[in-house]
Amino acid sequence: MARVDGKSLSSLILDQEKHDIEYPKYLKILKKLTNSTNVSVDEYFAKLVNFKKNQAYPKHNWFDYKHGYSEDLVKAIIASSGISDTDMILDPFCGVGTTNVVAQSLGIKNVGYDISPIALLAARVKTRHYTDADKSSLLKVANSPIVATKSKSPDSELIESAYHPEVLSKLNDIYVMIEGVRNRVHQDFLKLAFLSLVQKASNRRKDGNGIKIAFKPPKIIDVQTQFCDRIRQMISDLDVNNFDSNTNIIEGSFNKADVSQLKGKIGLTIFSPPYANCFDYFEVYKLEMWMGRFVKSYADFEPYRSQALRSHVNSSFDHSISNLNKDVDQIADLLTTYNLWNKNIPDMIRGYFDDMTGILQNIYEVSIPGAEVHIIVANSGYKGILVPTDLLLAEIARKIGFHCDSITYARKIRSSSQQMKLIEDTYQDLMRESIVVLRKPIP
Repeated sequence: MARVDGKSLSSLILDQEKHDIEYPKYLKILKKLTNSTNVSVDEYFAKLVNFKKNQAYPKHNWFDYKHGYSEDLVKAIIASSGISDTDMILDPFCGVGTTNVVAQSLGIKNVGYDISPIALLAARVKTRHYTDADKSSLLKVANSPIVATKSKSPDSELIESAYHPEVLSKLNDIYVMIEGVRNRVHQDFLKLAFLSLVQKASNRRKDGNGIKIAFKPPKIIDVQTQFCDRIRQMISDLDVNNFDSNTNIIEGSFNKADVSQLKGKIGLTIFSPPYANCFDYFEVYKLEMWMGRFVKSYADFEPYRSQALRSHVNSSFDHSISNLNKDVDQIADLLTTYNLWNKNIPDMIRGYFDDMTGILQNIYEVSIPGAEVHIIVANSGYKGILVPTDLLLAEIARKIGFHCDSITYARKIRSSSQQMKLIEDTYQDLMRESIVVLRKPIP
């Protein structure tokens, strides 16, 4: 009997009989999908499919967002797409607005959708145009003392444990000051500056699918000085990146949106959806959710999670399926035979591709003939069963009516040794982050 990390395979499988029936079917699916699309390798994109490079760029560095891609990637895609000046760019998962900021800087109308209040705030603040009067008022805040208050902290054990009492008190003073600003544009600007310090001032660090206590105790920082410095830095960035607003950032799921007003207007779509890896982005940004007062109780997280793409298992998500996919269903059935850490993972996989089918159908509806769609996505794996998200999305898109122009292998993604030992050697290269390029055909 083969062994993985000191355990026999039999200890990983709950239903051996069903597994033995479903596994050969799964291998046939992998063979069919890998033969249906040519995958090229381009190392140029390896450093562009993450947010790290944006730390050096004005506006993009206003808020450190772990789940995004580089400005340079968006510029490269726009340059190669040949989009007309009269068409619009769409990002149905706009996050903190990387696509939108770049499109705006190039004078291209654009629209973005998201459900995260933190991401929406960042995207809107970064794509607004600020007058000299706006900058003068904001600079006045940065140069004024912040009055001490006895305001209450969010009612959360996490918040009480994440900050030194003195730091938390000063953070609360900053928040009270921001809430007193009547001009909504200025208030949002200041709130983003505040949120950019929330994790830095804590003893927590983002780590994969959540946050953890920092290995070394953090230095107690002067948050009020850093807040004022942050405002000045953001104002300074506006001297080189403050374009007329041609952007519309919309709160809501693109899967459930009324897209009729966009029909025939979208010449290019660029986006990176949440991956089918069980990551819950509200868990990753829960410090900011609490400190920004977007939630007042743990129950307040549920409405956000329930409307999110079904890519995680941290909510009582809808298990119904509107767009049945036999290949996805087959993979999910195989996963039910394994001893998974959460029994909802197979239904999460089904729901993910059901939701993504709806997303792609809406993109097809609003795109003009010849429009390209660029999807930055990573595959995932559970107990050695790889979920080839890029290939599955390409196949779903073809059935909707798109052509799949290419899939580019951007970089290898990490996987457990267990997964790499269990999967057939032939398919190890599926553990990748890639760029799927679709095109709506011209009649």
